Amino acid sequence: MRKLFFTALGVCVLGLTACGADGAASSAGEMTPEKLTTLIQKFDEDATATGNSVTFSLNERELYLVYDKEADRMRIITPIAQSGIASEEILVRMLQANYDAVLDARYALANDIIWAVFIHPLGSLTQDDVLSGIAQTVTAAETFGSTYTSGAMVFGGGDSNSIHEDLLKELEKATSSGKEI
Repeated sequence: MRKLFFTALGVCVLGLTACGADGAASSAGEMTPEKLTTLIQKFDEDATATGNSVTFSLNERELYLVYDKEADRMRIITPIAQSGIASEEILVRMLQANYDAVLDARYALANDIIWAVFIHPLGSLTQDDVLSGIAQTVTAAETFGSTYTSGAMVFGGGDSNSIHEDLLKELEKATSSGKEI
């Protein structure tokens, strides 16, 4: 069911319309912690709300939504790896990706852990923002160490475009047999 939701989530996010539980466009209005919890529980019935956080899973990845109503902030986070694995090359690549490839999500270091993180003001958050943020956070975590992307697109002017082009050329060279498939 989670794989199915993730596929539907991608269609909603990329389809230029926010999808609600019934497939209709999402309604406007101030986002609240209660609305966030209800939204998450629609695709993860095992999601648990405790204090100012919600723990949930998607694609077998554990995520945490943490919010602060007084600061009007929220974040969706998922751990990737212990920070000890991060060579200088990996740290540089994370920063490059933060500039142009992970879009609204980010790579971060905290408490000796590398995280994929989506941060947004709570009050102006929409259902579309939440779904996009979850998809980008999961994709950023799953592509860590390879393409370092949130999956949507690459913003021009940074280093990631050439890195992605080089990777594509390598793949094309490795898979070319002189004939198109």
